[in-house]
Amino acid sequence: MNARKLILKEIKSFFQYEKKGDKELLKEVLKNIHYDDGYVIIRNEKIKVENIEDIVGVFLANIPYVILGEGELKEDLPEKVKKIQSDALKLISLGINEVATLEIYLILEMSLRALYSEYLSSGVTIKYKDKKVKVKGLDYRKLKLYIRRKGWSKYKVKVNGETFPFSQGSLLSWAEKFMDEKLSLTFRLSINVRNLLAHGEVEWNLFPTISSVKSASYASWLLFTKFRENYE
Repeated sequence: MNARKLILKEIKSFFQYEKKGDKELLKEVLKNIHYDDGYVIIRNEKIKVENIEDIVGVFLANIPYVILGEGELKEDLPEKVKKIQSDALKLISLGINEVATLEIYLILEMSLRALYSEYLSSGVTIKYKDKKVKVKGLDYRKLKLYIRRKGWSKYKVKVNGETFPFSQGSLLSWAEKFMDEKLSLTFRLSINVRNLLAHGEVEWNLFPTISSVKSASYASWLLFTKFRENYE
């Protein structure tokens, strides 16, 4: 089977957050990765592998780099995101590939949570049925806890008139207004792989690279930049 078809087939088997237009976009970005005589080449980077099937594990460990291209480590990100970024680099240097891949994609997941926390930081109005309260100083995690302690249905809470994104999927949907199609695909596919790894669903030989950490960092920075352009 063609190397790129191997990747597409594998993605189809698990992609929970797939959207219309993803297949065409994936075909376009997969032009940036190919197999050649024992190596998988992503853009200008060569990765030694055992066989052509390993191209799947190379792709799944380097989604931000394949889709977005070369990035850079950004320091003007929330501290929690920067710590995960640093941890991912250490894990790659130690050759702990599965955990390193999970950590790369945790950069993106934590960026989503941190982004919503920044949205909340200046104060928001929370509405539940006939109750309406103004809160300030809560982050995403604390707001979820606040709602739980109030005994409110998380499905019916609104924040500034919008449904509260209580789940990973709804948080992704909320943040997509600050993403273009490539950034959206990067976040959705990476976080889906992160979920599989977190639950022990490891079926591939993974080959994470420092380039992927840089691209994930840059992707997070792009998200915050677009958000701040809209809210500042």
